[in-house]
Amino acid sequence: MVKPMEACETVDARPQASTELIEHIQSVMERQKALLARELHDELGGLLVGAVMDVAWAEQHLSAPPTELRQKLARARQTLASAIDLKRKLIEDLRPTLLDNVGLFAALRWHVQATCKRLGLTCHVLVPDDERRFLPNLPIALFRIVQEALAVIVAAKPAARVDFSVALDGQSLVIEIRSDSPESPSVPPTPDDAHFLAAIDHRIASLGGVFRHQRDADGTIRITASFPLDSTLMPG
Repeated sequence: MVKPMEACETVDARPQASTELIEHIQSVMERQKALLARELHDELGGLLVGAVMDVAWAEQHLSAPPTELRQKLARARQTLASAIDLKRKLIEDLRPTLLDNVGLFAALRWHVQATCKRLGLTCHVLVPDDERRFLPNLPIALFRIVQEALAVIVAAKPAARVDFSVALDGQSLVIEIRSDSPESPSVPPTPDDAHFLAAIDHRIASLGGVFRHQRDADGTIRITASFPLDSTLMPG
């Protein structure tokens, strides 16, 4: 017969094991995305660029080609150029290259500004100028949190302005996203919103952070995530 204390200890261990498993799965998925992004860049990118160069060369060296042939070559070159742009977009979605090239803060600034520009929203971004040395896998995890939280906010139409900030004090890293809506009724939250918010909450909790979500009657939404520096930054 199992003692009550033993049963209690077994139940208490399950949430931790579940959290560790989910963290492992997320880490594996991010590594797979990074590998696919590199393959797209190295293999597909090289093939497409080579094809564009070949078509351009053929256009220049054909001796008085028929108009139709020249049009076909021009269209093929435009199609290949579009494929290269699509490849670049897929790579950025899978693994933002800015994270590796310029750091987390610059990548977050670019993503928020690009999202607001695409949607026609006024945007105010405030992030530190100096990049920090984060623990392995932290930059991509924090980037995904912001990506998902921003998606939830801009989906809650109408929105007129988005304020985004990253602040560092002596003990914590705080990320905040806020949307200000015009004077019109807000769209009520949907079940999908709850699922997305739950996923964001789990991501933040798995990093030892605290998640806060506030939705006012006027449609203003504020999402805040705070993380202890000792479990976020590299020591030293």
